[in-house]
Amino acid sequence: MNIVYIHSSYKPNDLIGQWFVATKEMVERHGGKAYFAIKYVKGKALQEHDIVVGDTISCGIHSRMFDYFGLQDMFSWFATKRFLSKLDEIHPDVIHLHVTNDWFLNMGLLCKYINKHNIKAVWTFHDARVMTGNCPYPNYIGCKEWQKECSGKNCKNTFIVPSCRYLYLVGLTHKYRKSTIGSLKDLTIATPSKWMSSLVAKSYLKDKPCVVINNGINLDMFHPVKQDVRQKYGIAKDKIILLSVGNPIWELKGRAYLHRLFNELPDKYYFIWIGCIDRDVEKYKDNKRILAFPRVDREELLQFYTAADLFVNPTLADNFPTVNLECQACGTPVVAFDSDGTKETVAPNAGMVVPRKDYEALRDAILNFLFVDAGTKSRIFALQFDQKDVMPKYFELYKSK
Repeated sequence: MNIVYIHSSYKPNDLIGQWFVATKEMVERHGGKAYFAIKYVKGKALQEHDIVVGDTISCGIHSRMFDYFGLQDMFSWFATKRFLSKLDEIHPDVIHLHVTNDWFLNMGLLCKYINKHNIKAVWTFHDARVMTGNCPYPNYIGCKEWQKECSGKNCKNTFIVPSCRYLYLVGLTHKYRKSTIGSLKDLTIATPSKWMSSLVAKSYLKDKPCVVINNGINLDMFHPVKQDVRQKYGIAKDKIILLSVGNPIWELKGRAYLHRLFNELPDKYYFIWIGCIDRDVEKYKDNKRILAFPRVDREELLQFYTAADLFVNPTLADNFPTVNLECQACGTPVVAFDSDGTKETVAPNAGMVVPRKDYEALRDAILNFLFVDAGTKSRIFALQFDQKDVMPKYFELYKSK
């Protein structure tokens, strides 16, 4: 069995990178090969199994067509043709798509190729863009238009939007996706959350097979560790440490709510934010009630996960936030907004989930949190999401008829 992953970009140690390594090992044990098709990025270091799609010109034109008109997926014709020539040499049995709507592939050519060669397609939906004209989280902006036809006339999407928007033709993109992706004969959709699968059931792909395969975490890595965070940073023993992590912590990840919590919660709470934007790092660098980091290494992140008393995640839109699982695996309970698939990642008998955008409910959940046994229960909950269990489930999909 030969398998080709398609994803705009990855790193060997990130989620998709780890999935691919596990897939490659499984496939090679059965005498097959695995390859990874990625978007061209100038100067990017490549792995031996990488297939680069596009170049400066093709990706540049494709991205400009999005910037000016909101159009995507229908360009990069020659780049995609060259990629399909590579596939002719590989003879893939399965193509596993991830984030492909990133201005480097012609979806019409790819879908025709998949159908012509009777290739099984598995598509993991990390957000909702495949089902919409462009919006990754339509629930957040209260949009239902995508369930029938995106027009773009009253679009409130602010996530991934054209920088110029001379003429917003997102409706054409939606129609193109329906006619191309919707035509795939052997497509199985995998969603990390039940919430995302509920969107599939309302989309133009509602008749395609859809299974929920939760993203997992590396439990060999994420567990309570020895740490001296309080001593190292001079945090008093009577302080309650509230940890938040984002990549980055920006408006979509609840930045405004975290700032308000910092300003309004009593002094007994100490804040640690990891993934701060530069101006927040500068703003809080001399403040005695907060540590604001742009990033930390993995070892220190584990120490912060273990040292924290409570993990606060006011994300406003998320599919299946594994950051919640990581901190719970380290014994730290979670308080979060009920945003999309977030609830599915919080221990129901230990953490708390409050209505999205309800600041008072978030604040009160923190002030009234019951810590007794919450850490132990949270870790028990997280143990069911072992990353080692994820790829065997996908491998069964690959083999299914």
